[in-house]
Amino acid sequence: VIAGHPANKLAVVATIRPVHSLLSYIMQGSGKPILLLDQTQSVHHYSLRPSQRRTLAHADMIFWIGEALEGFMPRVLNSMPKRIQVIELINTKGLRLLEPRSAPGSKTLHNDHEHGHHNETLDPHIWLSIDNALILAAKMTASLSVKNPAQQTLYQNNLKKLTNRLTKEKTKIMQQFKKINFKYLVYHDAFQYFEEQINITPLAAISTDEEHAPGIRHLMQINKLIANNKINCLIYNTPTLPAITRNLVNNDMRKVYIDPVAQDFKAGPELYFNLLNSLADGYQQCK
Repeated sequence: VIAGHPANKLAVVATIRPVHSLLSYIMQGSGKPILLLDQTQSVHHYSLRPSQRRTLAHADMIFWIGEALEGFMPRVLNSMPKRIQVIELINTKGLRLLEPRSAPGSKTLHNDHEHGHHNETLDPHIWLSIDNALILAAKMTASLSVKNPAQQTLYQNNLKKLTNRLTKEKTKIMQQFKKINFKYLVYHDAFQYFEEQINITPLAAISTDEEHAPGIRHLMQINKLIANNKINCLIYNTPTLPAITRNLVNNDMRKVYIDPVAQDFKAGPELYFNLLNSLADGYQQCK
């Protein structure tokens, strides 16, 4: 039994905050899921503490995105008891999955996300699309209902409420961006699921790989793009503005920080909505 976890309740673990938030919403009234990654360390190269390994070992269910995001998880999961049900969310049927983008003016926006993982041809930030979030929430509800049939009605009712709210939120955000046209750069191409939802695209990504600064040639291409276009702003997703951005020409453009994993947000059922608002606000600031 997980410390402080009631014996008769499902022990459900979610790796990252957005997944934990959707689960929290669905499970309201029947217990709370446990958030595994409560630190601000990179989700790609997380090193689990012994207490976190124990949490996983005592879980009934584990929800995670997939190896392209939580690269440390497959090895950890291999050592876990076989009775645990593990749900790899990127495999959910019906999701819109996007490949890393290529872009004008650079070889690729994204350079295949070289994190040293295998078969990494998909952008793992799937929760940034509201359409995908709806599918993920339905998958979570179905999985929970099978595991805990006594709470099925509760899960279904919560899913209905969540679906209504997300659908309203989507309509609101789509309205906000209906006639917006602006030119911007992203530091790392982490937001394409949200951008596709609101129908805008960055001119380029400065870093083709989250782990390494861009090379001189790529930076020259970016500076050429900036010189030839009136660029409104730069959206970055690292807690501090990367030093390399000081080498950009016309460096007085607005710089907006958005965190796609919502690391600093208060965990819980409202987090996903707060994340959507922060995305919409961030892009609005770019106009």
